[in-house]
Amino acid sequence: MHCRDCDDGLMSLTIRLSGPDDRAPILSLMAEARGDNLTAAQRAERGFVQGTMDDSVLARFQDGTGVFIAEEGGVLAGFAMTSAPGSMHAGPPKLTADVATAAHPDSTLFLYGPVAVSAKFQGRGVMTKLLVALCAALQDRFDRGAAFVEVANKKSLAVHRHYGMHETGAFTFDDRDYVVFTFEPAVLAAH
Repeated sequence: MHCRDCDDGLMSLTIRLSGPDDRAPILSLMAEARGDNLTAAQRAERGFVQGTMDDSVLARFQDGTGVFIAEEGGVLAGFAMTSAPGSMHAGPPKLTADVATAAHPDSTLFLYGPVAVSAKFQGRGVMTKLLVALCAALQDRFDRGAAFVEVANKKSLAVHRHYGMHETGAFTFDDRDYVVFTFEPAVLAAH
């Protein structure tokens, strides 16, 4: 799929579902986005991705609702993972699904995240284009998306609020506090 309105003078992005050949670049960008070499204050300001993933876990995401990637000239600019709530049986993803389902019991729900944009592409609308494209692709199957953000991740909290995602609830896991955001893909796809 080609992202509509991606040719904005700054870059020509292609947004598409990822495949097996994209796993190594996605895992590399995910490792970079964890910000393990940064202080807690730098991570909060810059934003960070949590957790680790290997090829087999990434393959399960790809085989499910999908991992969407943005690329320019064959170079990975960013990714956004999605999953079905039942595919995650523990930890923050499971708790996010529980909170979102309790708040919206009649909704069909997908989980959104993690998301990362390469440092050299940040500030150029990559996340917006990823979000619009994945919402357009999933809006016929799901009427609500849900994401979790650690309270310490100030950048990510600001980004989710910027997109008008609703703070639906909160939970604590392993002594870390999280906010659950929900959003309607049909609304975001219209942007």
